[in-house]
Amino acid sequence: MTQALLNEPPAQTEILRHWHPERGQLVSICMLAYNHGPYLRGALNSILNQKTDFGFEILAHDDASQDDSGDILCEYAARYPAIVKPIIQTTNQFSQGIYPSVHFNYPRAHLPFVAFCEGDDHWTNENKLQVQIDALTAHPEINLSFHQAIRVNCLDTKEPDLLIGDYGPKNAIVPFNDVLFRIRGMIPTASCIIRQSTKQRFLDFISTRPYLTLGDLYFQLFGSDPKGALYISKPMSIYRYGTTHSWTCDILSNWPRKVRHEKAMLRSYLELNHLTSRRYHDKFLTLTLQRLIWLFNPNKSEKPLANPLLSDTQLPPEVISAANLDILFKPYQQCQHAIKAQLADWKSKATQYVIFGCASGCELTLSALGTERIAAIIDRDCRRVGERLHGIQIIAPTQLAEFPEADLIVSTMSFERASITTLAQAAGLPPSRVHFLFDPAICWLDKHPFEENSLT
Repeated sequence: MTQALLNEPPAQTEILRHWHPERGQLVSICMLAYNHGPYLRGALNSILNQKTDFGFEILAHDDASQDDSGDILCEYAARYPAIVKPIIQTTNQFSQGIYPSVHFNYPRAHLPFVAFCEGDDHWTNENKLQVQIDALTAHPEINLSFHQAIRVNCLDTKEPDLLIGDYGPKNAIVPFNDVLFRIRGMIPTASCIIRQSTKQRFLDFISTRPYLTLGDLYFQLFGSDPKGALYISKPMSIYRYGTTHSWTCDILSNWPRKVRHEKAMLRSYLELNHLTSRRYHDKFLTLTLQRLIWLFNPNKSEKPLANPLLSDTQLPPEVISAANLDILFKPYQQCQHAIKAQLADWKSKATQYVIFGCASGCELTLSALGTERIAAIIDRDCRRVGERLHGIQIIAPTQLAEFPEADLIVSTMSFERASITTLAQAAGLPPSRVHFLFDPAICWLDKHPFEENSLT
């Protein structure tokens, strides 16, 4: 079906013929284009080939591309004037500090739902819009829908395509916590549809905060607060990772912009915590710790059982100085010390442990305690059950009761504490035998909050 969606779409009269008047115009589709000429026709065709019984519009913005992107949009606007509504800039707005989505596209997206598809991505299922809009219509309490996607790596064409946005084998309502922490990886922007009310809430936030460096994280946050998000367990879009001029390439190759991005995220957590009346205070503290780690240790080590958290930093000294990061480096070090002390305390006891979580926190715990102290590792998502990590068996959460003599170490940040309590109770573990790797660092951050001027 993917290739069919990239082919020439029907004429405008044919598309409009299928739109039922009683359903009306429902979806504004926001598209940004900048030098997307090689991909843009595919992106537009994949939208125009959608099978829907309601109307939609494509709000495309070309930011003074140097290739034929603007010409392509004008061509499609001439063929589909009731659907394709472009803005063609003659001066690049982004270079002037003007964000095209914030200033041009989102304000004109007035229909009840807002979808997204950048000019270098495309949709792969002709029923994508119909499926998601019908699902949201059936669940008026939910404000965000997303689905799986296929990631194509444009930086390494030999890498196999990856399934991303995979939040389970069945359609489901994904809890707010899982969206906030992206517990199963990124949620592809081209998979998302939000309600107009969420778009406005999101736009009000980002339009008054020019320091922000991206937007998708925030509409996903606002869209899933408080009832969660509707997840469709089907890949219905392509995400091209690392295309020329993409945000990803820019961040990977530009240290100052990477640092600016992480500082912007930290600052936004302070403001979001205030805007949500501290309902998610602990979650924003946890996200703050994550960002501190990513800021000072952005690169993953290839060494077995490596400990980037226990090193000073991987950032070059000149970057720290130029970006005025010294004021954030002290909190980072204090968090390191708190984690080290926690690990040293566990190591001093003659206790066996089961680790909850298979990722970097697990590696950190293994390197500090030694593999001989670990009885098993729990895979929260049950995707690696039966495998071994450094010789240690990986088990399902329900198998914790098989290790009655072992304490539980929670090595991941992105968990719901209530779910850990339920897991421990089911296994007969009292609270005193459940330990949280990052709690001491998070507690330190709670007692020593950032000042906003340290993040500007």
